Amino acid sequence: MSSNNIHNTQKKHKVLAIASPGGHWIQLNKVCNPLEDRFDMVYVTPGAQYATATKNSRKVLTITDASADSKHKLIPLAFQLLFIFIKERPSAIISTGAAPGAIAFLLAKFLPIKTIWVDSIANVSQISRSGRMVQKHADKIITQWQPLSDGENIIYKGSIL
Repeated sequence: MSSNNIHNTQKKHKVLAIASPGGHWIQLNKVCNPLEDRFDMVYVTPGAQYATATKNSRKVLTITDASADSKHKLIPLAFQLLFIFIKERPSAIISTGAAPGAIAFLLAKFLPIKTIWVDSIANVSQISRSGRMVQKHADKIITQWQPLSDGENIIYKGSIL
């Protein structure tokens, strides 16, 4: 068996890409589009419109929309995310926010799932509220604003948009 055959039969790592609708979703796609060749990507969002408008046969799962203004929806959201974790068995989660990504990161802390938080470009003067929530739980936090980077825990990698 040639080395090409061995390489082609290796299973790709599965990555859950989670974001709220709107700007978070746009930024997540900018980050994840280049990853689709290297990883088995599964997108998760409360934006049902994105699940029906998928391109390239992407796998898009819909979840309950929750936020700081709708705290009563956080528990159903957490159960939906746990179910997705069990079903999909991701190696990693990447999120651009907001609440769905934060809840996923808090749950992933108790599981062998790596996490990468890409903070919203809209947050110029400080890390987002959800970014601050996951700061101690994320394996990596990336900011799009150099002044917000501390060079260790919050890393600047440039702008997405």
